[in-house]
Amino acid sequence: MPEDYNVWLALRVIGEAVTRANTVEPMGIRDYTLSDAFELAAFKGQKVTFRDWNGQMRQPILLTDGRITVSASPQDGFLHQVSPLDTLGLDRPESECTAFD
Repeated sequence: MPEDYNVWLALRVIGEAVTRANTVEPMGIRDYTLSDAFELAAFKGQKVTFRDWNGQMRQPILLTDGRITVSASPQDGFLHQVSPLDTLGLDRPESECTAFD
């Protein structure tokens, strides 16, 4: 179930941040989670991280035809100066998000 995975992932993120940052303060957890130091092995060998400018989690996207996985994005050959996962969705220059300024 997607809900099960989402809950598992959220608890892993919080647990990892509390352990690595050695804090239980919400802002300390948030700051560490958004930092370059944070990474979590949560997606079949691909680390997941968070964009510091909008808080969005970077993760691969599985492309299916309804029965089988056809591919996983990001596709090979798409480069980005921060993370290949930033080739998915809006990037900092295209976004009007100000929630993390």
